[in-house]
Order: sequence, then C-alpha cells, then structure tokens
Amino acid sequence: MNAVQIKNGQAKILHSRCITCGKCVKSCPQNAKVVIDNKSKALKILEENEKIIACLAPSFISSFYPYSYKKVVGALKKLGFTEVWEVAVGAEVLSKQLDNFLNKNPNKTYLSTACPSFVAMIEKHYPELITHLLPFDSPMIATGKIIRKSIKDKGLKVIFIGPCIAKKAEAMEAQFSGIIDCVLTFDELKDLFIDNNIQVNNSLEEEFDNPKCSKGRLFPIDGGMMYNLEIVKRLKRNEFISISSHKDCMDLINVISKNKISARLVDALMCKGCIEGPKINNNSNYYEKTKDVYEFYESSCNDKVEFNIDVDLLREFKNKRNILPFPSEEEIKRILEKTNKVSKEDELNCGACGYSTCRDKAIAVCQGIAELDMCLPYLLSKKTKLFEELSDNYREIKRLKDELETIIESSYDGIVVTDGLGKVLKVNKAWIRMVGYEKMGNDELVLGMEEKGVIFPSATMLALKEKRRVSFIQNSAKGKKFLATGTPIFDDNENISRVVTNIRDIDELNKLRKQIEETIKLEKYYSKDKRMDKLDFNSENIVANSIEFGKILQIASNVAGVDSTVLILGESGVGKEVVANFIHKLSKRKDKSFIKINCGAIPENLIESELFGYETGAFTGANRKGKHGLIELAHEGTLFLDEIGDLPLNLQVKLLRVIQEKKLIRLGGVIEIDVNVRIIAATNRDLKKMVDENRFRADLYYRLNVVPLEIPPLRKRKSDILPLSYHFINIFNKKYGCNKDITSSVEKILLNYSWPGNIRELENIMERLIVTTKDDLIDEKDLPIFLLEEENSCEKVKLEGILPLKEATEILERKLIKRAYKKYGTTYEMAEALGVNQSTVVRKIQKYLKSNALKHN
Repeated sequence: MNAVQIKNGQAKILHSRCITCGKCVKSCPQNAKVVIDNKSKALKILEENEKIIACLAPSFISSFYPYSYKKVVGALKKLGFTEVWEVAVGAEVLSKQLDNFLNKNPNKTYLSTACPSFVAMIEKHYPELITHLLPFDSPMIATGKIIRKSIKDKGLKVIFIGPCIAKKAEAMEAQFSGIIDCVLTFDELKDLFIDNNIQVNNSLEEEFDNPKCSKGRLFPIDGGMMYNLEIVKRLKRNEFISISSHKDCMDLINVISKNKISARLVDALMCKGCIEGPKINNNSNYYEKTKDVYEFYESSCNDKVEFNIDVDLLREFKNKRNILPFPSEEEIKRILEKTNKVSKEDELNCGACGYSTCRDKAIAVCQGIAELDMCLPYLLSKKTKLFEELSDNYREIKRLKDELETIIESSYDGIVVTDGLGKVLKVNKAWIRMVGYEKMGNDELVLGMEEKGVIFPSATMLALKEKRRVSFIQNSAKGKKFLATGTPIFDDNENISRVVTNIRDIDELNKLRKQIEETIKLEKYYSKDKRMDKLDFNSENIVANSIEFGKILQIASNVAGVDSTVLILGESGVGKEVVANFIHKLSKRKDKSFIKINCGAIPENLIESELFGYETGAFTGANRKGKHGLIELAHEGTLFLDEIGDLPLNLQVKLLRVIQEKKLIRLGGVIEIDVNVRIIAATNRDLKKMVDENRFRADLYYRLNVVPLEIPPLRKRKSDILPLSYHFINIFNKKYGCNKDITSSVEKILLNYSWPGNIRELENIMERLIVTTKDDLIDEKDLPIFLLEEENSCEKVKLEGILPLKEATEILERKLIKRAYKKYGTTYEMAEALGVNQSTVVRKIQKYLKSNALKHN
C-alpha cells in the first residue's frame, strides 16, 4: 500500500515508491491494474532481427507443466527465436562469484539481490540498508551479460521470459542498458503462442543452446540460491536464512535495522519463490510447482557442468527514497478521531483498508495517499448514520408536507393548485369562502368554472396560455373583485407541471396597504443590518464575499505559517498590499517589522542605498555614520517588495543573493550582513513576458514565483462590489460623522460598472459621494456621469409598464435626439451616429427641440 494512492475512490500507482511486486495486480478485484504489455515489442524484434535469443527463467517448467522442456524450446524456435538459453546458466556463474565474495567478506550480514522487487524496496524505502546488499547482478542480468560476451554479434537481441513483473523495471535500469532488449511474462508468451497458432504439445522437441547447467535450475524455489553456494556447507545453520514473503522481508528489515541478526547470508524473495511469481500463469499449488522444479533439476543433476567465462557481474545501488511528509501526533490523532477511533480500543486493526494498522492508515491519509472512506468499520458507521439521516429526512418531509397543508389551509388568501391541463389538485377553504363555490367535485377543470361564470377571467388558464406569471383584477359571480395572480411551475423539459393561483380581496388589500409599507421598511432595515454584519473577513481591512477572492485568502492563510516566498499578481488597486499585510499578520513574524518598499517610487540612483544601506563615505553627501537599508530594517520580519517589475536589472542580482543566501553587503562596504526576512513581492506587470524580453532576470523570477497569488480584478468578482461599497460607506460615515446610504438603483449601477481602477477606484468614489451629496440617501442623480454612461451602455433601453407603441417611439426618439444634440457639434455628425439622413435629423430637431435646427452649434 505504500506505493498506492487512493483518490476519489480510485487507486493510482506512485511509481517513485512502487517496487513492482505485483501485489496490486493480483489483488485488484476489478482487474484495473495491468502490467506493461511487451508482446508487440517482442514481435517487432522477432520480425526485424536475425539473431534473437530467448532466456527462460528456471520456473518455466512449472508454468508450462505438463509439457517437457524440449517442447517449450521447440515452440519458442517456431515463434522465431534462433536460440534458447536457460537463465540457470547465469545463476550458476553468479553463484561462483558470490562464493568468492562471501569468503573474502566474512564479518557482515549480506542480503541476496536475485529478487528485483526486494532490491527496489531497499533502494526506495530503506536505503540505509543498501550496504547489506550483495553487490551483484540478478541471474537474468548475469545470463544476458554471459550471452553477449559469448556471442560477438552487434545485431544480437536478447529477450527474457519469466514470471516476474519487476524484471521489466530491472531491465530498463540505466546500468543494464543494452543487456536485455525485452522482458516477457509467461502469460504474454502464451498469448503469442495462441496469436501465432503455435501449440506447445505439437511442437518439435529441441534442446537448449546454452552450455549444460544443473543446480541453477533450483533458484526459483524458496532457498534455491543456498543449493548453489559452496560456502553454505561451511556455515552454521543460524548463519544462513532463506525468506520468501513480503511479511518476512519486512521482519528481516526490522531486525537488521536494530542489528539483532546473527546470519551472515539471507536469501530474500518477495514471493514464495519465483514459482509463485505474479505472472507464473499456472493453477498448480506451491508443492506441485516445487515438485516440477525438483524433477527438472534431477534430470540434469548427473550432467557434467563445464562452463567457465570471465564476466563482471558487479552492480551498483542507489538511494531512490521519495520521502512523504510525516504527520505530527496531533494530525494522526485528528484523522483517527474522524473515523471514530478516539481510543486504542477503537483501533481494530482489521486490515480491510489494506494497511496493517489503523495508525498506518491514518498516516497515509495525512500524506494524501489514502482516504477516510477506506476504513470498513467507519463506512459501516456512516451507512448506519446515513440510514438514520434518511429516516430523519423522511420524517422531516412528512412534517413539512403536513405543515404546508396547514399553511395553505390557514392562509387568508384563496389558493388553488392545478396540473398542467388546468385540473384542480388542491383548493383551500379561503378560496371557497371568497368565491362562494362549494360544489367543486374531484378532478374539476378550471375552464369549466370559467364557463359557468364562477370566476372570470381565469388566472390559471391565462398562465397556461402565456406560460408566464400573470396578475390582474378578477371578477366573481357574487360581484366581488380580487387581485388574482397565476404562477406556472415548469418541469425540467420546460413544460408546465403545476399552476398556483392565489386571490386576494381588493378591499382587504387597501386596509393592509399601510401595514405592508411599514413591514417593507422594517425588512429593508433588517436585511441591510444583516448584510453589514457579514462584511468582515477576520480583519478590518479585508472584505471577501466572492468565491474567487475567498480562495486567494485561503491560500494566503495556508502559506502564512511558512517562510516561502510569495508573488502577488494583479492589476493596480486590487488589494495586493492588503493581502501581503494579511499574510504577515497570520505569520510567525507578526510581532516583527512589516517593511514595504515601492520599487517604482524610489529614483533609480537612490534605490540601491535605500534598499541595501551604505557605509561611511560611500558617496558624496552620504551620512557620516552610514545608514541601515530597508532590507536590514526588515530583519526577522517581512519585506514587501511592491512593483517588483520596476526594480533595475543591476539590483536584481543583489536581491537574488539576499533571497538565496540571506546575506547582503551595504553600498561601499565589504562585510557580509546576515538578514532573516520573509519576502513577499507584488506587481501589476507580466513578469514572465519581461523575462522573455530580457527585462527581468529569470533566476529572480523563479525565486520569487514560489507561491503565486493572482488577485482577480473587481470586475471578475462582482459579488464583492456591494460588500466593499457598504464597508467604505461605513468607514467614511464614521470618519466624517455622516449617516448616508445608497439606493437599490445605485447598487445596480455599481454592479454593472467595469471598475478599471478596481477597489481603489471604488473607495475613492464612495468617499466622494459621502462628502459631496447633501441628502442622506445617495441616488442615481448623485453619481458621476461616467458611471451612468457605462450603465446606459449596458442597458440602453429601459421598459417600465405598457404604453402605446406610437407614444413609446416618440419618447425614445426624443431622448436619442436630445442626447445626440448635446454630444455632437453638427447635424451631420448626429446623422452618422444615429444611422439616418441629415435631413431626417433636422426634422426631428424641429419636432422635439426647436424650430430652427440649422442653428446647431
């Protein structure tokens, strides 16, 4: 599980931590994890080359049981291989070199390196034990080296065939380049036989092409290496061990790490021998496979082995550890508590999640490679809780239904609900009382009531016809008048599924008008008061209502606790300095200095001395005692470099040194001064483009751009405009002793304006309105003209109510002619803007403005 990341319920392999043991492939219930398929690569090698040698792992005899080895060799040659070698040859040559090495190094515990999965586990997870690994190749690599030294052919290709997934990764290591050209698993080889219509039982019987071998054929069984080493015969029983499982390998690592092992030699395999490899492709049990290997060995144990070749089988190991951040005890405890494990007794360690202990799983959750929902007991408790919630929801829905029925019945308004065809589904007592129609039957149609004159016209039928909300005065058979409103309800396909109609007695409305007006005033006051309560974001200077700015503040809050460099990007006036100050106040340096430097405001000939300070006599006019630079003044605090894009190139090098080495040299000085500052930079310029144009140093850019925060302009976070407006109104009301507010029409104009100057422009406009308006309620007439012009450009024609088309046309013409008359100097310009002839413009001016249109200035 150390190499598997679970995210959104999906498993993903972390290749930097994977030891290619194949456990995920064997255990995945959905067969979602697959091994890289090399069949196409092998076929291409067989088609394009003349000399191709197959290297068969010794476990092949159990994979292809009950066929003889000669049949398998014949099938391989039929597939296209020119020679077939046993990897047992490399195992025996390797064993001789291991004997020599162990005799010369008797005072240390060594671990075998035949299993590439075990080697990968040491390199990636326990590199401190690399010195215990035997510095020798695996039998596969050994065989490949022997073949290439024995056969001098530049076009030679070697393909290894075995049960192990890890061999594919091992063959691709840089130090083994050019030894093994391709690795096939046994199931891939069997697929190739099927694709090429090769049946092993019908193949010719042929011999191996390698020199004779014997004990090397025992390598694939548990402890097989021990049979090949002469030194084992001289060792005591407790001085050599063979282990063959993931659990035993982990136990071995534990005792070696604690130096509590007496063995000199350990044969370590992640599987129970290679005969139990993930791709052995045989359903026989372990003991049957062991028997197959022994019988194959016994068929050659009396053969005389004569094979001596001088080949270098030494190899190197590397520290490949990818360290995940280890959580604190508090973080582990918090994760355990989330899965209802508040005490040791709650930690069942059931293993259903794939981790040995609940604690291990909690650590993995903190590291981002596991999820809370992987815990089976937790899921069961969630299921129980969900069932309880559903039961509660059902009871709540039933309660709401009963409550809705009660509300409808107790409503003073008459209410009738119909379906999309006008059939009555629900009618309350108030409607029956007001209309005086008590003979309503089940499934009665509203159309029928309209035809009977019970109500006319029908709001329900008009809403169904026009497919919109309608309101009008309705008459009843008793001569009463009602304000009727029919509201259609649409389904997902935009068809009307229900119509809700309510009626209210006109006489009663007149009586209630005064009370309604008072209620509206109270409601407006209450809503405004609530809105003002929500403005602050943990700071008197920060107002965040939009998701966009909220995300920026969340990231800023996250990085505040560390000293990573932050680069704040955004247009002028978006609040870059406010965010920088926000980060400083949440940081560990909050009690130290926050020094702001505007790199664009200081003259270029002074900026170096201002930033870095200077020594006595550094230049003419310098202070006799020298001067501390602004960077020094920020020592142990935060340095905010505003408008960093304006910093001269020659000073960018010195600033880079401050960031990298935490040192600076004053102007005219030679002594390095240590400075401990947290850097926050800001700019409204495109630094990446400046780097491309050689106007900003790339190395400084990448040093600054560790945590970029791009603050969106105000026009892209509309939901912040009104909260900010009321925030500034509140500030300036207190400052100038006012009690001013804005109307809803002003709110709309503020929302539609593009705010090129962002928050700074909004603040200035609010201050201007507070100090220049006479009335306490700021209306549309009080706004600057540019706000109104942009508002008018967004919504050029307003419609309020219904009036005759001719009258509407004249009103619109009059407004357009009047506006164009003020804006343009001649009638020709007016005609061009309005898209009409000049003579038409003259006639319209005479009609709406004055008799002599030719006297237009």
